[in-house]
Amino acid sequence: MIYHRKAETVRAIQIKDYSPATVAAVKEFTGSEMVEHRKYIRAGQDAIQVAIRGVHGYINLYRGDWLVRSDLTGWCKYMDYEFKQRYEEGEHGSA
Repeated sequence: MIYHRKAETVRAIQIKDYSPATVAAVKEFTGSEMVEHRKYIRAGQDAIQVAIRGVHGYINLYRGDWLVRSDLTGWCKYMDYEFKQRYEEGEHGSA
């Protein structure tokens, strides 16, 4: 999906579950071969763990999290409420 914030347009994907389809969608979105469902990463929660070229280490994505790709800031992870505070659906300048 495409979202925007002020004059910046970004691509984003939300983690809704840990299914193989979601893992495949994250893999396609990031272009990374290192995407896997991991159990019990934080406080007994599952996560999707992804390694992205140019980003040090792994990014752990939990249910409800958003992974955002911005030309200005690169890759960022936001919790659902943070993402909704920052971005609106659609391209910048679209009605």
